[in-house]
Amino acid sequence: MDYKGGMIMTNKMKLISLLISFSMIGCSLEVDNPNSLLESDLSDPSAAAAVANGAWNTVLNGIGNIMIANAVATDEVVWTGSRDAWRQLDKGGMTNVYNEFVDGAWPSISEGRWMADKAVSILEELGADLPDDQDLVMAYVTAAMVRVYVADMFDDFVYSDKTEAGNAIGAANMSQMYDEALTLLGKADAKADAAWKVRVHGLKARTEHAKAVWGKNNPVNTSAPYVSAGASTAANALALMETADWKWKMNFSSGTVSNQMSWQINGRLEMDLLDSPTHPEKGGDPNKTDPVTGALDTRVLAEEVIFRSGIGGGTDYAPITIVSAREMHLIIAESKLAGGDNAGCLTELNKIRTIDGLGAYTSEDAGAAYQHERYANLFIQGRRLPDMYRFGVTSVMWDAVEKSPAGSFFPIPIREIRANPNISQ
Repeated sequence: MDYKGGMIMTNKMKLISLLISFSMIGCSLEVDNPNSLLESDLSDPSAAAAVANGAWNTVLNGIGNIMIANAVATDEVVWTGSRDAWRQLDKGGMTNVYNEFVDGAWPSISEGRWMADKAVSILEELGADLPDDQDLVMAYVTAAMVRVYVADMFDDFVYSDKTEAGNAIGAANMSQMYDEALTLLGKADAKADAAWKVRVHGLKARTEHAKAVWGKNNPVNTSAPYVSAGASTAANALALMETADWKWKMNFSSGTVSNQMSWQINGRLEMDLLDSPTHPEKGGDPNKTDPVTGALDTRVLAEEVIFRSGIGGGTDYAPITIVSAREMHLIIAESKLAGGDNAGCLTELNKIRTIDGLGAYTSEDAGAAYQHERYANLFIQGRRLPDMYRFGVTSVMWDAVEKSPAGSFFPIPIREIRANPNISQ
């Protein structure tokens, strides 16, 4: 199909429709007839907050769609349903361009990236006419965040602009998405108020760390898996966090967008967490035991309860943690571990354990302790597959037939290959 033809024109209209529909949530856009909105109407200063929020919700929709495809390939989620493409991912098969669920998630995550960049462009162009510069901060953060999730989960990606076909970034160049995110976060930091500044610094630390982890998986380096990146930024973020267990979450609702990962697990029941108590015949990885207490890790159990709780009023709205104080401590602890300060690593990890009233590490192996704390404190947050690769961890569900080589993430899927003349299979 010609890239300027039906598929992309349909996507263009879909994008505009999505932006307009999301923008109307709590919007006071000054137009005579909201049903006749054009893309150019979104440059009206009165639409600024709506544009920022519309981009945010579009990105959340895309992240929820791609996160479940990523999660089922890890030891956090197991396939319990009937669809073969989910089974392939559950078995560790990441590289099939025809996988229908990666292919199906592509439009929403691509739309999220486009919409976020569109919001940045619109709000920057308003200049002094922008009513509230925190809307631009939100747009910068949104555009940064979508890049981090894409770089974490894809081996290649494309930036297209409506009917203009983009080129593949290239597997060797995917780390540039983290650099782009950091540039956007720098712009956000310069304008951010206190509420946004803590989020910016937390996401910046996560991005710096994620870029370094990317380097440990390209190629996979299990002999020296630890990184020191992001520690100073994480310390700055911690200083801004008002509570010991501070978290910033994506919140989903019937009035905005749903979380596809939540629906697939809680609603459709196509997947389940860990070793599915309702489908034990499907296998799955059990919750890991705490290295100090010897019991099943209570942090994972607590997150499982939240995920299944029906928060938001249904099965489709479980929140996703973006960054947290716990992750900042983990980044600092890993920096110490990478530098050979095992005692310092354990001390930092104990700051997390204090939050939950758990016994302290004393003489445990620092590497094993650190790996467990990442598992326990970042459960269902999209971090697990890169960690599994760099730490040499496998899922009991992976098999030799389906499993892709360690370090494999999602490819550009077949719908983009067929539609984009710049991409070949």
